[in-house]
Amino acid sequence: MLTEKIEFFEDLWPEIYSSRQNKNILTWPCTGIEEFNKTPCLVVSKERLKGLVPLEESGINVSHDDKISRRRLMSLIGQDINFLVIGIDKKNNLFVGSRLKAMEKLSQIAWDKLEPGQIKTVVARRIIRRPKEDGTVNDIGLYVELDGIEVFLPVQELSYGWVGDISSQIQPGDVFDVKVVNIDKDKQRIDLSVKSLYPDPWPDCADRYNKNAIYAGTVTGIAQYGIFVDFEPGVNALCRHPKSGKLTKGDKVAVLITRINSNEKKINGVITRVLRKN
Repeated sequence: MLTEKIEFFEDLWPEIYSSRQNKNILTWPCTGIEEFNKTPCLVVSKERLKGLVPLEESGINVSHDDKISRRRLMSLIGQDINFLVIGIDKKNNLFVGSRLKAMEKLSQIAWDKLEPGQIKTVVARRIIRRPKEDGTVNDIGLYVELDGIEVFLPVQELSYGWVGDISSQIQPGDVFDVKVVNIDKDKQRIDLSVKSLYPDPWPDCADRYNKNAIYAGTVTGIAQYGIFVDFEPGVNALCRHPKSGKLTKGDKVAVLITRINSNEKKINGVITRVLRKN
């Protein structure tokens, strides 16, 4: 005997109309990009209902280069985004949303309440990379959204140690805490930091590590100019590439420290041997 499968779907139209009439902010997953009237749009969908957020309402920094704008839209796919409903087409089971207007509404409230020293929750939106002369790319930071305000978070503020690959720690869509370090409301500038949430390991670093001593560490980054080895969170050494053998991230190695500069918060060393391959 065949049993018919019955699926129940939530009626989402009441909240759509409420958003349109009362300017209630909705948060839905961004599930794709579509062209509508020759304009790229973010797709937000829930159950069987779909909405479109046109490029000019997407809240991204629209570029004169269409390819750059599209890449910025693409970075939001898979993330939850806020929006206000600005148009409804019930006949076609469709609505139009504005992330920009939702961000403006949230940011107006946020600017009045922001103060240096506050701990705030942000959403990672997109990682910024800069091409280098050797053809590789260098992570320089990421844009995060703080209560409707898009803020650039430099890679140097993620950790007291070296961070070469931001995506190994934070992915777009991740929610995490930051500390508000400085605010300039006239210039609409906010300085944020993740590392300021934690004690700086460097003031007594020279007491824990000695020059010409050997310590175990983990390879966390490989660059053209050297290999980064973590001894503890926020403390790593830049080592020369070994003359033989290839190292990968996660390898456990022994490092001979050749230089410690507490003022610059830098350690240099030489990898003496591989303790365990990843």
